[in-house]
Amino acid sequence: MRKQISVENVRIGMHVVELDINWIKSPFWRREFIVKTEQEIQLLREFCKTVYIDIMESTPSSLAHLRRRAPAPDKSVRQPNQNTSSEKESPRERQSSHDTSSEREVPLEKRSGLIAVPELLSRKELQKIESHIAVCVNEVKEVFTRISNGDTVSCEKLNNAVKRLTDDALNDAGSLLLLSRLKEKELSLAEKSVNVCILTIAFSQYLQLDKHSTHVLGLGALLHDVGMLKVPDYLLNHQGPLNKAQRQAIEYHVIEGMSFVGLHHELSGIRELRDIIGSHHERYDGSGYPKGLKGDKIPYLAQILGITSTYEAMTRERFYSGASSPTQALSRMYSWRAKLFDAQLVQQFIKALGVYPPGCMVELADSQVAVVTAINPENRTRPVIRILTGPPSSESSYADEMNLMTPELAHVKISRTLEDSDLARLNIA
Repeated sequence: MRKQISVENVRIGMHVVELDINWIKSPFWRREFIVKTEQEIQLLREFCKTVYIDIMESTPSSLAHLRRRAPAPDKSVRQPNQNTSSEKESPRERQSSHDTSSEREVPLEKRSGLIAVPELLSRKELQKIESHIAVCVNEVKEVFTRISNGDTVSCEKLNNAVKRLTDDALNDAGSLLLLSRLKEKELSLAEKSVNVCILTIAFSQYLQLDKHSTHVLGLGALLHDVGMLKVPDYLLNHQGPLNKAQRQAIEYHVIEGMSFVGLHHELSGIRELRDIIGSHHERYDGSGYPKGLKGDKIPYLAQILGITSTYEAMTRERFYSGASSPTQALSRMYSWRAKLFDAQLVQQFIKALGVYPPGCMVELADSQVAVVTAINPENRTRPVIRILTGPPSSESSYADEMNLMTPELAHVKISRTLEDSDLARLNIA
């Protein structure tokens, strides 16, 4: 027997079966759960106004206060058996009225050699990282605006942004990466640059680069496309095929970027920075620009930025191309190993993110939908997953979390990754 109650009436021992917001945006990984701690009650009060509980599955003591007093129903809250002239709201409709910009997917954190998702969102920590990203974006925007206006630029803000993101990546690289994936359809150059910086720092830490190299790479990631500020808007917004002159004009942004570094003594003294910015469009087979460098002639740090900036662009919505899923992007990059990129670096990048990166939504062979919560270093195609929905008109037949490396789960197969359109159709987005 289901009953809708205010979150103020939730008690330890209650069996919650439905929230008044879209469940995937809540801080709870189970669709249904028994309230066990005061922390869970507090999170329910932060995210929801009402919940549905199962009376029969809740402990008698948790329901006692409901029996002692029967408060007048809140007319702003629709009761489950209330007759109205309009149709009953769906969970998705209820969710839309409570969405806030602060609600985000659950962050990731490293545990036991895997990148795993914690049971409950540490909202305070997530908001701290999110605020750091916002500060970095604003600092980079300010620098780019000054460059566009021909004003002098202090590089202190850029150094501070890199240091802040590096510290966050050391503490919780998963959360940082996940937040960087929450992209709007149209991003400013500063936002794109910060996302590339986050991805580059996380990858450099996976490669165990020294502190100096990681910081220089972070600076290079923030400034890798600074030369685009000199490219006319009509070229940047061009939607058809580019002719040779137009392509050369856009490619010249690399030269402009190196010139910017050379004009600022705070940056010009960093020997590797010009190489990183000047060579991130070079490709392993010599097909890149501006010099057509091949193989090991391309500076190592520039090769790293070439991989991360390409992946970021592929997984971002662009006016001339839709966003690829993380798995689609990694699959394409794998096909480019030893062609566009160094094969070993590509393999390391895939290992860093996993074939199914944490947070990736997948559909199983039996039509169940799951989210990847961790990667298995031994077999990147067999991650740890949590079931989100069961097959149509059917209950989930598996436990909440499954390690697909477990022999007993050898029969569980991932059939495909899911795109945004799939998630919307399934009422999960």
